[in-house]
Amino acid sequence: MVHHVLSTSVFSMRLPVGRRVDRREDAERGGPSPATQLMPPTGRLGLSTVVLLAAALLAATAGVAAAADAPPTFEADVLPILREKCCGCHNADMQKGGLDLTSHGQALAGGSSGAVIAAGDPDGSYLWQLVTHASEPKMPPESDRLPDAALDVIKRWIVAGAIEKPGGQPLARKTSAIALAAGAVVAPEGPPVMPPRLSLDVVTHGRRPTTVTALAVSPHGTAAAIGGRKQVLLYDSVSLDFLGVLPFPEGVVRTLRFTRNGKLLLAAGGVAAKSGRVVVWDVATAARVAEVGDEFDEVLAADISPDQRRVALGGPAKVVRLLETADGTVAGEIRRHTDWITAVEFAPDGRLLATGDRAGNLHLWETRGTRDAGVLKGHTGPITAVAWRSDGAALASVSADGAVRLWDPREAKQVKTWAAHAGGAEGITWLADGRLATTGRDKRVKLWQADGALQREMAALSEIGTRVAATADGTRVLAGDWGGGVSVFTAGDGKPAGTLDTNPPRIETRLRAAEKVLTDVAATGQTAAEKAKAAADALAVAESQMAAARKAADEATAELEAVKAREAEAAKVVERWKSEAEFSRTQPPAE
Repeated sequence: MVHHVLSTSVFSMRLPVGRRVDRREDAERGGPSPATQLMPPTGRLGLSTVVLLAAALLAATAGVAAAADAPPTFEADVLPILREKCCGCHNADMQKGGLDLTSHGQALAGGSSGAVIAAGDPDGSYLWQLVTHASEPKMPPESDRLPDAALDVIKRWIVAGAIEKPGGQPLARKTSAIALAAGAVVAPEGPPVMPPRLSLDVVTHGRRPTTVTALAVSPHGTAAAIGGRKQVLLYDSVSLDFLGVLPFPEGVVRTLRFTRNGKLLLAAGGVAAKSGRVVVWDVATAARVAEVGDEFDEVLAADISPDQRRVALGGPAKVVRLLETADGTVAGEIRRHTDWITAVEFAPDGRLLATGDRAGNLHLWETRGTRDAGVLKGHTGPITAVAWRSDGAALASVSADGAVRLWDPREAKQVKTWAAHAGGAEGITWLADGRLATTGRDKRVKLWQADGALQREMAALSEIGTRVAATADGTRVLAGDWGGGVSVFTAGDGKPAGTLDTNPPRIETRLRAAEKVLTDVAATGQTAAEKAKAAADALAVAESQMAAARKAADEATAELEAVKAREAEAAKVVERWKSEAEFSRTQPPAE
């Protein structure tokens, strides 16, 4: 096509008939024009002129094609859409939600809810979620979503790197290797997820176990995790075998969470009054895949969003921070709490976040925008734990006031409450079938029906109950206590199924103990061998003596039989002669 255009235009170009190039006219105008410079005196274009024009036309054609394929930019393509639909509420004078969309820099700065654009990642961009009406509040409000053509421009702009203007450079893509695509299934699927072979050598071993402050069981597998000093201990919740250790040099583990698909394990904690950190492992490989948070005090509560893009954490600072798993940047902050944050958990769909504090305050927040979605009033003591039901239709909470409270998150209203543990309730979890398990300061572990009816009470713990968890199939309940013990119960009958050691010895200690047992067994074996030899010798002597005795007995028996035979023969002879003598007496005397 290009060659055809050239043949019908460039190569047929001629000067108008009768037009002559007058160099004097050029001189009077201040010099030859570009056109007359290229024109030969004859009025027909020369070969060199044709080549230059052809090159110029090819360059122009390529430029048009490149412009058609160029990614959208903010100034040329996105801003006109935003000006028409969004900037009325999001401008320098009216920054609704703290968001100004009138410039590239302000758009990237985000609003009060944090960044709204994640370059290269539409699904992780809050702006994209809002304009597609995938999240609340929908943009534009009370209106249909933008036309598909406009949405396509915005999406391609984000995918291309949120370029500011033509010729600009794309921003670095900021996504997490563990983030899931929007709408991805987060429920367990596929084979159960279990850790690989891990070192059984513990990082620390104390003189005595410490209080269990973190306990979790995989929703898709049998792995159970117990937090401790500078380590996470993994056990099999069915066989109760020790599976290995995940080091946590950041400090004491205060919170453990498996993602709802069982593929990741989150640990949070730190050093009191010094530092706090959140670490995420890939369960199947035991590799660290994310490390976020740089707190100046330990993290007391944390969770990872179902799409694995954000971590929410809180602690003594009284602030709930939402951090991007991609790079740890702060995506939002919640500063409404008046005391230490003690409980944090995302709803199963990730839209809401429940947070509780030491003053008894319990809140619901919209995850995107961190807007208040409800204040849950009722507890009169510190919030100790919260738990979402798997369908997200109910939230359960426990407090030092000893009560269990069930909430309807849609209405932010309480639907049920009951006294659970005298002295205070410390832990709560949902079972797969909708029942609840709790533990508390009365040293009890209890199973409840969803209506609050007590179904079963387990055997008493040795110390105050601190944490409770349940296996994915709901057949076992695990409870941690103040003394550092973890007890395992069978949910069906409430009977103890075993315990998990929260303070296992180091491998060297285990090896020395095993070697001592081997030595003791070997020594016992030597003694046993000597005794066996002596017994064998005695048996040999006895058997020899027995053989001689048996032979003598046999000979005596034979001799006795012979004697008896002779005696019988002699008796026969005696009887004969007695008979003969009797017969002789009956005969007349001889004359």
